[in-house]
Amino acid sequence: MAISKMEKVTIISPKSEEENVLRIMQDLQSIEIVDSAAELNRLLQKKQFTHTNVENNQVQEEKLNFVQGQIEKALYYLETHLTKTPQIYSDMQTFAQFEQKVNFDDVNRLLTEINELQDQENALATEIEAIRTEIEELRQWQYLDVEPSVVQDSQYLQAVLVDFSLTVKEDLIEKIAALSTIFEVVYESQSRMYACVVYLKKDAGEMSQLIDEYSLNVVSYEHEQTPKERFKALEERLAILNREKAKIIKKVSTNSAVINPLKMAEESVLAELDRLHAKEMLTEYKDLSIICGWIESERAEKFANTVKSQVTSEVPIYITFEEVTADDEVPTALKNNKLVKPFESLTEMYSLPKYDEVDPTPLLTPFYMVFFGMMVADVGYGLLMFIATVWLSKKKSLRRDKKSFINLFKILSVPVMIWGVIYGSFFGLSLPFHVLSPTEDMNSILILSVVFGLIQLLVGLLVNGVQLVKQKEYLKSISESFAWQGILIGAVMLLLGSIVLKVDVLKNAGLILFIISAISIVLVPVITNKSKGKGLAQGLYSFYGITGYIGDLVSYTRLMALGISGGSIAGAFNMLVGFMPPAAKFTIGIFLIIVLHALNIFLSLLSAYVHGARLQYVEYFGKFFTGGGRKFAPLKPKEKHVDFKIDK
Repeated sequence: MAISKMEKVTIISPKSEEENVLRIMQDLQSIEIVDSAAELNRLLQKKQFTHTNVENNQVQEEKLNFVQGQIEKALYYLETHLTKTPQIYSDMQTFAQFEQKVNFDDVNRLLTEINELQDQENALATEIEAIRTEIEELRQWQYLDVEPSVVQDSQYLQAVLVDFSLTVKEDLIEKIAALSTIFEVVYESQSRMYACVVYLKKDAGEMSQLIDEYSLNVVSYEHEQTPKERFKALEERLAILNREKAKIIKKVSTNSAVINPLKMAEESVLAELDRLHAKEMLTEYKDLSIICGWIESERAEKFANTVKSQVTSEVPIYITFEEVTADDEVPTALKNNKLVKPFESLTEMYSLPKYDEVDPTPLLTPFYMVFFGMMVADVGYGLLMFIATVWLSKKKSLRRDKKSFINLFKILSVPVMIWGVIYGSFFGLSLPFHVLSPTEDMNSILILSVVFGLIQLLVGLLVNGVQLVKQKEYLKSISESFAWQGILIGAVMLLLGSIVLKVDVLKNAGLILFIISAISIVLVPVITNKSKGKGLAQGLYSFYGITGYIGDLVSYTRLMALGISGGSIAGAFNMLVGFMPPAAKFTIGIFLIIVLHALNIFLSLLSAYVHGARLQYVEYFGKFFTGGGRKFAPLKPKEKHVDFKIDK
């Protein structure tokens, strides 16, 4: 089994050391905290323990949320002005080492400076927007060098700025001319005219009637400068504001060094928030704090030693570890070597195993590697995968989960190259040597695909049978596992003996094994069921499941289909470019072949990834794996910006 053995842990410490103990837990990332009040009440069959931290933590939580919000706001502002944001995805330090480097005095100073810059930029942006709006409103009046308010102050004259549709232009001008007016056209567009009209105050009534009759738009202008002077002053002011804003943006965009301290501070605040939430699951008894949880057995001793060495309280800390019981809902922590670990993501996509179940990851790894390689099967594609994944895995800016995904494809590149050698394919070109030809040996490849499928089904049934034997379900292991293995092996022996090798002994042995296995599948439910008729019906129905095994074996033919199709498409692309004239072949042809092969690589990898997983989930896991486990979730930092080293 590749599932870590778990133990229950109980920690009783002085209330004053509660925060320190939680920090150690968060640094080691080894304990999943559970509701201690519920756990203790369950064990003692009494409801005497309650939570006491919830209300006490609310004020502190609000403060931390405010600080985190300020940091997040500052980071967003900085990152909008930076062309390249520095990253600190490093797993070279533990959380305890990291927290020693966080200086909140410096962070508060940075936040003050950034907030001031942001406020200045926002104020400038607001003024710039207002000026731009006014400039647009004055754009048609920028050539008017008369100040309407000067006319307004006259004893006899009145002035108004109007714009109107050109459809009423001639009729309106004629009627305005009938009054004692001065009509000056300021600007004329394709559809409207903008004008300044100066008229006698005694004609105000007639002018008002004309405004209503012709739907003239009266423009309000209340500045002491002429529109021409005002427009020029606004443009000059706008240029000054833009220069000031550019200075602020330049100052911000060249100050990327403040990003990492802020990210580190946010990481620390988020970790403290997680500790605060963890405290809500703790209980208090007098001046003691009680923590209950789960821990991996192999890490229990290190945790106990670390707590005792780092906590120097006069009151000793009490730590106990207990074995798992049948009633416990134990979380699952997978434990695999470097080769198998990247494949854990495939298992987790389906479901985590329960604690007492077998981890299917080591069992799927060799099959998935073979199947993936068989479906892509090209030396060039595999070599390109390997180079790309090696280069990407060395980048420090990659997060841990992305590195694991890249490592998965780095491992898969090896079987892709191996199967490429077997098929004799290099970017769709035929190598001078091959073991199987995708064009000439299609039947052999088809048979090989089914054989691989048969082997995987037999392994799945064997694992199921072993698990049932461990659970002392002996008869069930026969009817649900070993008998089906007998049917599959017997069918193969029968086929080989009668058609391929034509050996009667092999044929008869296969027939006998098939019949005995079939009888076992039918009779075991009869033996184990109180109602013999119901047991017989159940047995016959179970035997009908043989059709499902036929369908499972047919599903594995996709290994042949996808492998051949990918190589055929690559060969077709090469042929397409090969038909081009020399001038086109070595110009646009180079670009075209790169694009086409890139597309084929993407489709081949995607198909192999999806269909390879499908074969594991449907055909393989269905034979022995139930799933439904809960992932082990230890108290740990949020790791929003930093991947921390786990000191195991």
